[in-house]
Amino acid sequence: MTDPDRENAEDILLEFAAEPEHDRETLERYLRDHPRLADQLVDLSLELRLQRTTSAQSVPEDEEWVETSLKSFKTMMGAGSATATAADPFAPHSSTALVAIRKRLGVPSAVMHGFRTRIVDVATVPARFLDMLARELGSSAEGLRGFLARPPQLAVGLSYKADEAPTLEGQRISFEKLLLDARVPEEDRVRLLAE
Repeated sequence: MTDPDRENAEDILLEFAAEPEHDRETLERYLRDHPRLADQLVDLSLELRLQRTTSAQSVPEDEEWVETSLKSFKTMMGAGSATATAADPFAPHSSTALVAIRKRLGVPSAVMHGFRTRIVDVATVPARFLDMLARELGSSAEGLRGFLARPPQLAVGLSYKADEAPTLEGQRISFEKLLLDARVPEEDRVRLLAE
């Protein structure tokens, strides 16, 4: 049996983590809207800032260049470059939409994160679950399989300063291990692992 308050807190923290900016204004808005999660939101904000920090400190010009490049890329995406969005079936969805999808699938956010970062071995995922996830994402099962077959990747916040997109080569885990690591109850694991 799951605790609705805990699940709701998890959803709110996931939404905060998925925000495009983790600046003071965003944090204050979440603190104002969810005062009972103040400690967790502050901790998460600090963790996200630490993830953005690398051993070499960036200079404002570097950050400006990254922001300009990102805006240019988003403009190009909006202009009709369907190949980049089709490659990542999660990209077109807001954090709120992804929370709704995971709830309909009956999985915790850690499971969705495992699929988004491609750490789950697609060969270990039952076709039934893969089809349901693809349908929820508005993708084909083959498109989702193709995305999951690419090398695992770090979360976006960890990779924005790298010359090349960092990967987690050799770090794939089975779907069952992902469910175990996410502490999915046994009855739900049996349901999710069924063909």
